[in-house]
Amino acid sequence: MTKPILTAKRSRNSEKRECGTRAASLGAQSRSHFLMKILLINTLYPPSTVGGAERSLEVLAKGLVDANCDVSVICLSGTGDATEVREGVTVHRLAHANRYWPFDGQRRRAVERLRWHGNDAMTSPRQCRIEQILAEFDPDIVHTNNLTGFGSGLIPLINKYRLPLVHTLRDFSLICSRASIFKNLQDCETRCLSCRVLTASKSASATGIDMVVGNSAYMVDRHRDFGLFQNTPSRVIFNAVPGILDERPFVADIASPAELTIGFAGAIKPEKGIEVLLEALRIAGPGPWKLQIAGKGDDEYVSTLRNSYADLPIEWLGFVPIQPFLEGLDLMVIPSIWPEPMPRTLIEAMAMRLPVLVSDAGGSPEVATMYSGAQLYERRDIDGLATLLKTAIAEPPARPVADRDALETFTVERLTANYLQAYGDTIAMKHPRKTDHA
Repeated sequence: MTKPILTAKRSRNSEKRECGTRAASLGAQSRSHFLMKILLINTLYPPSTVGGAERSLEVLAKGLVDANCDVSVICLSGTGDATEVREGVTVHRLAHANRYWPFDGQRRRAVERLRWHGNDAMTSPRQCRIEQILAEFDPDIVHTNNLTGFGSGLIPLINKYRLPLVHTLRDFSLICSRASIFKNLQDCETRCLSCRVLTASKSASATGIDMVVGNSAYMVDRHRDFGLFQNTPSRVIFNAVPGILDERPFVADIASPAELTIGFAGAIKPEKGIEVLLEALRIAGPGPWKLQIAGKGDDEYVSTLRNSYADLPIEWLGFVPIQPFLEGLDLMVIPSIWPEPMPRTLIEAMAMRLPVLVSDAGGSPEVATMYSGAQLYERRDIDGLATLLKTAIAEPPARPVADRDALETFTVERLTANYLQAYGDTIAMKHPRKTDHA
């Protein structure tokens, strides 16, 4: 149960007056009985979500609380400032300070988007409030994630107070203004001029990160290809799904379904490969199957797809909770054509022992090769996907019995232990004499 405990609204002037005096108290707070005090920072935090990053961060935050850590989160909001406690995690939601809220589903003109990114390349007006939270919470470590909307001054601020800093790569926002290194439906082999200009300050600030974590090895390698983190310690920590080791009542052999229910979950955008999937199903032809699409997208784009593929048995569900959606499927398809860092839905499908067809884009193969229920195909290969779909329609795939050692890689306990190890190693590197967090 979410229990709001404080809602605070401040004028920008009052923030500035308080900032200098309150920030000066950083480091003066006494340690408590907690194992560690951890500040997580991400653009969004549930219930505000646009993808898997927010869900993954929430799983980590809850795992850290269960491990007796004092956890606070700073995220952005499309409304006003508010602080609440969600399942033991203190969440500070800060009203964004840019021209518009980028997650409201509205399409903006190119010039408006350029101005937004120009603002985000500078120090955010909310930096003073962030500094106050640092002073009040006095964390042992700061863990940043997706930072779109926080401006370019956040990492230098953390460095200013010599706080150990871990950063998890969940998108490409440090090197790409679109956070995707993907343009005109093609991978970016070099950074375009606009990205070099708009992310110059963020890229430069990355030298202030003490340890970088990838949710796939691909993410660390790709950033290094573009010149970041050449000398920064790194490690890979996969995301986790609660209850992934639980026995599933449908794992045993079951009768083939009369109708194969195929699922797609995620943002309905061209880079997610939705058109690849729809074309492949058209090639696969009629049969005892239907496609359920869970997710939202630009209204005009979705309308175009619905009209173009009206002849196919498709249910457009909009945004729905992921677990009930997966429970109703016989086959999951993850057809991304952009370099997906690590689709959370792949691990969630594994947790449900659900057969999956997944493209080889980005970091997906790192998990798909660990799961007997996953079949990889070359991204953009419509005919190849159509062949796999024809086979599944003709002979519905059985629910796999996943390898327990592989499943344990994605438990909350493993995730939490791996991050606590990363935090401890980072603190030891930053402050070699600081060993007591009690």
